[in-house]
Amino acid sequence: MSALSVLVVAADAGVRELSRDVLEQAGDHVLVATSIPDGIASAERHAPDLAFVDVGLGQGAALALVHHLRALGDATYVIAMATRETLEVAAHALSLGASGLLLMPPSGDELLSAATTARARRGREAERATMRREVEEAKRLMNYGGRLAALGAGTSVDDAGGGVAQTFREITGAPVVLVYAQASADSQDLRAIAAVGEVDAPPPFSSELGLMRYAEARGLEVVPLVAGRLAAGHVLLARASAPPDGRRALLPSLAAQAATTIALVAERARGAGGALKDAETSAYTFSYFVDIAGREIDKAHRHGRRFALATFTLGDDDSRAPAALPVEVSETVLGAVRDSDVLARVDAREFYLLLPETSGIGAHACRRRVLSLRRDSGEARLSAVAAGVAAYPHDGRDLLRLLRAAKRRADASRASPVERLRLFRLPLADAVDALSWDDELAVGRGPATPETPRAVELPLCSAVALSLAALEHAARGGAVSIYVSAQPGPGLAAAIAAHPAAAREGALHSLDVRHRDGCEDVVVVALFAEHGAWALFGRQTGGVFTGLHAADPRLADLLAKKLVEAAGR
Repeated sequence: MSALSVLVVAADAGVRELSRDVLEQAGDHVLVATSIPDGIASAERHAPDLAFVDVGLGQGAALALVHHLRALGDATYVIAMATRETLEVAAHALSLGASGLLLMPPSGDELLSAATTARARRGREAERATMRREVEEAKRLMNYGGRLAALGAGTSVDDAGGGVAQTFREITGAPVVLVYAQASADSQDLRAIAAVGEVDAPPPFSSELGLMRYAEARGLEVVPLVAGRLAAGHVLLARASAPPDGRRALLPSLAAQAATTIALVAERARGAGGALKDAETSAYTFSYFVDIAGREIDKAHRHGRRFALATFTLGDDDSRAPAALPVEVSETVLGAVRDSDVLARVDAREFYLLLPETSGIGAHACRRRVLSLRRDSGEARLSAVAAGVAAYPHDGRDLLRLLRAAKRRADASRASPVERLRLFRLPLADAVDALSWDDELAVGRGPATPETPRAVELPLCSAVALSLAALEHAARGGAVSIYVSAQPGPGLAAAIAAHPAAAREGALHSLDVRHRDGCEDVVVVALFAEHGAWALFGRQTGGVFTGLHAADPRLADLLAKKLVEAAGR
């Protein structure tokens, strides 16, 4: 049996000593006080389970102590001790909340009996508290479970995932919640369907093992969405600094409900939308896209064919992405692609484009057309859209790897200086100077990524070697498209023209822009390959090249376009 904390407040030393000897021998912890102030101080410090109070102390003032003990809470079991002369005061003590009465001097058996009663009372209180917690837990479970079950009425897996993420965040207090579900009916890969809070680079698609490694690297807790044999995905949680008490015990039950809900919605979406288009835009559904992409991968694998993917992602800033923007993006993309290309809407802010029988060069051209139509339409809001492309088999041989590559390039394009410096509005010479003079692109500043322009000052021969190395790397993947500013005599343009990759029909575009103001010493190289794009640009003074280079497709697009415009073509 658990020990009690016992307070004995009595002037009689014999009563105090007897109480201490009997109760400590029974295993309880005993505190004694000889005055009312000492008794109040001990009660406030230790919150005793049982208190014996001599109501004759202070000529009846001990009643205040009885009242004070009851005011501290119902946990303290108070026994009034009285002589025959103070029985009337003891009666008042009982009316103030004392639970029993002992005549002084008490016997050891009476003290033990009171302690046994107090112990049993404490046990009943603990049982009632447990029952209250269980009732509250059941109410929470019914509430959260009902909310999760209600999500099953929808047809969008992403909407259901958003509801699951919000519910788990409320339950756990986690600042970040990520929800992953099966990418398609026949796929073992997982797709991110919802995210709440900010976390470093969550993968849009991942294998289960890859997701576990990502969670471990960032200290995220993984909650499997499992109901019996049904496995619907995972929830990743950033650990809360102060999680709500008792709620985490609900996670297994709610994870099972969430798994059932997501599986139900996914099955309904497959049944109702396998060959249907998105209700808001003219794009197809994601399930249809996955089905068509799977067939395209199988055909490419069997017959050595090629195809490409592109992703178009809206910005996170709601002020730049009104409700009408997805429709505008869909119409813009469909206006730039072939009838055989398949555009699918993945969620509220993302579209995927499947380009059958298209190489990486063709995918770059398609992305360029879409962004050009977007820019020429005059819709400044559409600058929030980021685009990325990937080609089979250079960027991967399955849908997961291809989408990862396209998504990574789309994310990297957001950091491109093209929009920030408003370069589309500038002629070639001004665009080159704006990039060369931009403080954020100075040597040693900014993130060290291949897409970030890096400033260089090199002998012309070194600039030629750098460009030829980039061209050699690009040519390994197959066809290349080259845009270069023409210069007389031996130099960069002549070296590139002499490379075997430039001899392929339609590969080389050597453009003379020296007749344009400010372009007399401008040097530009823009390469487009199956697996990406690269640009070198700046000015040549004597035998020295000063400028920048980057594997930035948007920048390469811009420079190629400005080069063509300056050449008058």
